[in-house]
Amino acid sequence: MPAMTEFWRSLLRNATEFDPQSRPLAFGRFLLALATLSSVVFTSDAELFSDATAASGGIRCDGLRSLSLWCLNSDLTGTYTLARILTLTVLILVATGYRPKWTCIPHWYVTFSLAASMSATNGGDSAAVIATMLLVPLCLGDGRRWQWSRPSRPLPARWRGRSYAAQLVIRLQLVVIYLSAAGSKLLDPAWRDGSAMYFALHDPYSGLPASVLDSVAPLLDSRWLVGLVTWAVIATQVVIAVTVLGRRRERMLAVVLVAGLHLGIIVLMGLTSFGIIMIGFALLALGGRSHHTRKEAGVDHDAARQPV
Repeated sequence: MPAMTEFWRSLLRNATEFDPQSRPLAFGRFLLALATLSSVVFTSDAELFSDATAASGGIRCDGLRSLSLWCLNSDLTGTYTLARILTLTVLILVATGYRPKWTCIPHWYVTFSLAASMSATNGGDSAAVIATMLLVPLCLGDGRRWQWSRPSRPLPARWRGRSYAAQLVIRLQLVVIYLSAAGSKLLDPAWRDGSAMYFALHDPYSGLPASVLDSVAPLLDSRWLVGLVTWAVIATQVVIAVTVLGRRRERMLAVVLVAGLHLGIIVLMGLTSFGIIMIGFALLALGGRSHHTRKEAGVDHDAARQPV
């Protein structure tokens, strides 16, 4: 019982003193915006909306998808030009860090709109929608002009508990993502016997280029080496899921592991947007400081900031 009591006291203390205005949050928002921005800039409308089963033009506008910016724009003008311009404008503002309080909701909306309407999706698009939605309570109390600047005052007290709860949900979401990924691999015989990475790297669509594959063929023929890499991926995902629930030091390890895992995937398999989104997501779980509320009467709180 004493341990449980101390746990709840610590949780309450963190909730009342939490301040998300930090560089990890800024870099996380930047990477999420950059990933979506790259999809819009480097992918044509025909490639984004190529679903042959959609009602018209490849865009999906059924159910809640009808609320997408791209569907609304198409109904008004018959083209996607206005939606593309508005999406680019919002994402550029978010990436530069301008007025996080006013750009957080538009950021979620354009991310949701693209993920809901386009057919060329990957797992990262859904994760980006969740991450940008949880960014809203983290940013609505942030009155800074630029998210990169040092806050001149602590987060208003009414936003501390809300932002702390949002960050806890971000951490739990990462636990679900990486434990689910590890669990699904363990259900696959190829992952259990250690041969999955061999087949993944030989995949004609998402594997290594033929020129690279020829040069590393001797390494891929080593059963123990391929097995080691295969199981290292599973172990890394499990460790991420555990450490992201810890204190700042453990969460830093989670960020490093997420970055290493997804940078490796980017280099080997080319899933760039997905990797950037997951690294940004992990950074959101890292950010945050504690303001000691015993100095609420106009004293500089920055001197009392501690990691949470």
